[in-house]
Formats: sequence, C-alpha cells, structure tokens
Amino acid sequence: MMFTKIAIIGTGNIGTWMFKTLQNQAHLSVVSVLSRKIETLPQDSDLYIFALKDDVYGDVLQQISFKMTCAVHTSGSLSQNILAPFAEKYGVVYPYQTITTEIESQPNKEMGDRRQKVGEKSYALPVLRSSGLKNIPICIEGSDLDFENALLRWAESVFSIVHKINEKQRFAMHLAAVFANNFTNAMYGIAYQIFEDNNLDWSLIFPLLENSLEKAKHNDPRLVQTGPAKRNDVSIMDKHCKALENEDLKMLYKMVSSIINH
Repeated sequence: MMFTKIAIIGTGNIGTWMFKTLQNQAHLSVVSVLSRKIETLPQDSDLYIFALKDDVYGDVLQQISFKMTCAVHTSGSLSQNILAPFAEKYGVVYPYQTITTEIESQPNKEMGDRRQKVGEKSYALPVLRSSGLKNIPICIEGSDLDFENALLRWAESVFSIVHKINEKQRFAMHLAAVFANNFTNAMYGIAYQIFEDNNLDWSLIFPLLENSLEKAKHNDPRLVQTGPAKRNDVSIMDKHCKALENEDLKMLYKMVSSIINH
C-alpha cells in the first residue's frame, strides 16, 4: 500500500502546516481542498487527510459523493470510526503539537511592536519562533493492522518522530496537552500582564521558564515543584492574593496553590 497522491481537506492551522510539510516531499503529489468546496475533492487520491474542527466533520463527510480508499483525520479527541462509513480504510495521523501558522511562520525576531487588545488594555505581542514546528511527534492509528503499518511506513518517510498509539492513549495525550500547554499558556498570559502592568521586560522571565521546562523533561514534575505553596508559606501567599485585584485570579491562585500543597 503506497500513498503518493495526497488530498488534504481543511485550510486551518493544521491543514496548512500539513500541506506545506508534505508539499516539500519530492515523492508526493499534494492538493489542498477547502472544506466548503468539498465537491472539488479529487476521487483518485491514495490518502485523504482531514484537518477540520471537530464539530464540522459530520457535515463535511456527508457531502462527499464517493467512498474514499484510505482516509485519516488529525483530531486528538475524535474516534477514527467517524470515517468508517466513508472510507474503505481509515485511521488517524495526529500531530502532537499546537500549530498557529500565521504567527509561527514569521521570521525569527526579538519582541515586535505588534499589539493585541485584551479587555480594555493593549499589550505588546511577541513574534513567536518557528522552531516549535520541527520534530513534531506524529501519532498513528489504523482501522486494521495492514493499513496501520502502511500509514506508519508512510509517516516515517516524511516525519522525524512517529509512534503507534491507540484511541485511549491519544485522548489521554490530548487531555494532558490541555493542562501542560493550553492552561500553562494561559498562566503565561497572566504573568505577561503582571509584567506589563509593572513596566518590566518580559524577557527577564525566560531563564526561569526554561529552567522549569528542563527539570520537567527529566523528572516527575511533582518532585521538582517549588514556590510558596510547596513550602506552605502562608504569609507570602496571602500577600500575593492581596496584590491581585481580579477576584477570578485570586480564586485561581488559591485553587492551584491547594493542588500544589496536597
């Protein structure tokens, strides 16, 4: 089973990244199709890759007028079985990375002068680096062993890091990513606002963040936890809470501190 003619359905962040990545492979022929123009989907592709928002798969798939030979989706939380009525072989090719191509594709620069409005305030928005798009783990599932192995061989010919996983493991990875990445980034946003409000250079925190990540890479993060909550330093925690004017942030501070303390 060979996959050389690829059709990518979806032009969002993951679809765009996938198209650009596969387009650079000399042995592949790749087309990109807008989900709202699904009627233009070619019928002779070897592999159809769906990179859509989770809540639109049903509507888009129902509009396809032929049964696909081999199809996969890129979702972290949907079952591969959603493709079963529409493809002879089906599975998942899940990139385990957050991808925001409109930011990460920009040239490497220091802090830019772009600004983003959050509430009533305007904050300087840093230009993010594209290095996070390299060496993305690709997680593979297939509807049967032969197809899964074919997907694995194909993925290994394109990507640096490829793993077979099952649906339960993929969902667990997605859930863990929400805590480790999405929630952490929201915390970064709070810290950024505190720096901005106090006229501090955001880059001052980078060594601290990098050191924490390095420790987490090589240890159980719970064993290298630091800070006032870990020390049960009640006076400092009270002082921090008093400095927070936003009641939601006070509640968040106390909730996370309680998790750390226990």
